[in-house]
Amino acid sequence: METTLARGGHRQATDRAVLALFTYPPLGVLAVGAAGCVLLSVTEVLEDYVGPLTVVTLTVLATVTLLSTSLCVVRRRAESRFRRVQAVAEAVQLALLRPLPARVGPLRLAGFYRAADDEALIGGDLYSVRPTPFGIRAIVGDVKGKGISATQTVATVISSFQEAALLHPSLSQVAERIDVALQLDRDNPPMEPMGGGRPAYTPGRAPGPADEVFATAVLLEFSADARAVRILDRGHQPLLTVRHGTASVVETEHSLPLGMGDLLTAPPRSVTLPLSPGDILLAYSDGVTEARDSTGTFYPLCERLQDHCADSAGPVSPTGLVTFVEEDVARWAPTLSDDLVAIAFQPAPSDDE
Repeated sequence: METTLARGGHRQATDRAVLALFTYPPLGVLAVGAAGCVLLSVTEVLEDYVGPLTVVTLTVLATVTLLSTSLCVVRRRAESRFRRVQAVAEAVQLALLRPLPARVGPLRLAGFYRAADDEALIGGDLYSVRPTPFGIRAIVGDVKGKGISATQTVATVISSFQEAALLHPSLSQVAERIDVALQLDRDNPPMEPMGGGRPAYTPGRAPGPADEVFATAVLLEFSADARAVRILDRGHQPLLTVRHGTASVVETEHSLPLGMGDLLTAPPRSVTLPLSPGDILLAYSDGVTEARDSTGTFYPLCERLQDHCADSAGPVSPTGLVTFVEEDVARWAPTLSDDLVAIAFQPAPSDDE
């Protein structure tokens, strides 16, 4: 009976030393193990259980304590390194897709972004808004692919847009500049980092269909007072407007996606849409409209927006609109496998300027 109780106490002391590895810092693990050794020794002496089993147990407990402390040090270092890498990754991603301001000049903004990869902040969807000498320009798009693997193309599109938007007087010239950048990526793909194994593409090999690099996108240019917007559609989802409580599709001239400009037979043409204070222009990616419910039905964005506007007691704001879309899509399709982005633009009222 006594031997059985002693063995139970030995086992408990060893288990505590191992479990401390997952809850305490290294010094805490060492302290728990040392306390266990002392407590076990005192108990054995007081109960007169001292024998070969006691020596063996103390040796095992001391060994387990030292190993647990060493493993705890390794775990803490790995966690610290992971946190640093995660912080750097988040900083890089946020530098690429910066949070939207609530307002740019006479234009109110609101939006949401959700990457398909739960561990990433960005994926294959993109957006950028910036004031330029030619008006407030914006791009909302979706590159080929999704998740973190598509961020290289996202980076090319955004960096090219941000540069070209400041330099070129027309949206078609901005789009041409992005076309060129994507074609360069396609024809001269970058190599993998050193130590990353073989390159993703073999230099000199003609790119095939699987190597296509393109992005569907809509480019916008708002006038100085935001009372009109010029729209250049490069194969993207149709824009929606919410005007006087009615949601409707904006008619534009579709063209080939960015990156396929060399296949165009004529320059894409933009259309101009007048805007009034209170009107909301919504740009989004196909991740929104292709979200499916349990029966496989696609999310009917325009109809849901119409119902939302009809149920609203007052005018809908950009923030309220995108919040509704984000929450409603999540309710419609609890499991989302694609990146999502939606950006709402609204001219500010005259007395708010």
